[in-house]
Amino acid sequence: MARQIALNHGIRYAYTGNIHDSDGGSTRCHQCHSLLIERDWYVLGEWGVDASDGKGVCQQCGTPVAGVFEQQPGVWGSRRVPVKIVA
Repeated sequence: MARQIALNHGIRYAYTGNIHDSDGGSTRCHQCHSLLIERDWYVLGEWGVDASDGKGVCQQCGTPVAGVFEQQPGVWGSRRVPVKIVA
């Protein structure tokens, strides 16, 4: 529901934190709304970015995507770092 409210008010990109929500945590093309980068927590799924020319574009419609991209996604695992808290 929160995602739909945000979309209705023009918000297209938002950080969803540690919530299992691949739809809300993923990135879509602002032109054709195709899935560009599917994320669910620390797991990458579908990769819809074409970076063969050194620039990122949507594989579906060719719209340029802001950012720096590799041709294929790399390994994107958990980045948690243990922290010691001293009182």
